[in-house]
Amino acid sequence: MSNTYTPAVKLAMPAIGDTGWSVPVNGNCSTLDALNPVGDLAVTTHEQPSSSLHIDIAPGSFINQAGTVATFAGASNQSVAASNTSYVYLTNAGALVINTTGFPAAPGLYIPLATVVTGTSSVTGISDQRVAFPVVGSGYLPTGGGTMTDGANIALGTSTGTQIATSSSQKLGFFGKTPVVQPTLGAATAGSSYGSNEQTMLQAVYNAVRNLGLGS
Repeated sequence: MSNTYTPAVKLAMPAIGDTGWSVPVNGNCSTLDALNPVGDLAVTTHEQPSSSLHIDIAPGSFINQAGTVATFAGASNQSVAASNTSYVYLTNAGALVINTTGFPAAPGLYIPLATVVTGTSSVTGISDQRVAFPVVGSGYLPTGGGTMTDGANIALGTSTGTQIATSSSQKLGFFGKTPVVQPTLGAATAGSSYGSNEQTMLQAVYNAVRNLGLGS
C-alpha cells in the first residue's frame, strides 16, 4: 500500500500494512523542521537529551521595529544559569540576550524566544515563547515603521472617532521634525484689543506649530 498525504503541508501517512515506516517518518521530520513557524529561531538543548547547561538557537528571520525583515544567524552552545529560569530573546537590533531577570517591559523592543529551566547540571525544560503573528502594539513587534503607498488614504470611523497619541506625554512630529510632547499653550483668554496677553498667546501657538513641524 502507498502513503497518503495531509492536505496542508503534505505530511506522509503510511497505511497500517506498510513496512519501512522510517522513510516517511524521517521525511515528515525534515518537512516540519524546515517550516519557518516550527524551526525559525527555535531554542533547543545543546545535546539530546540535555547533559549540560547549554542551549542552541536556530537561525531565522524576524520583523524589527522599523517593520522590515531582519535575520539572526543562530547561536550554538550558549550557557544558561544553573538551578534557575533563563529568558532568551533578541533585541530589536538582532542581538541575543539570555538573562535570569525576565523579558523587557518596554513594548516593541524585543523578540521573545523561550524560557529555559535548569537543574544543577542540565536543562530540565524549555517553554517556547515565540509569537508567530504578533499584533501591532502587543509588545512583541512590530510597533511602527513602514511606508504607505503614494495616494493611499486612511478612512476613520464617524462614531467614537480616532486619537493620534492618547496622552499629552506621548511624542508626535510631522514633516521630519523631531517628535515632541504636547505643546503647552496655557489657559489665557484673548481680549478685545491686541496687547501683551494676546502677543503671548499668538507666540505660543506659533512656537507649537513650529515645534510639531506643521510649519517651518
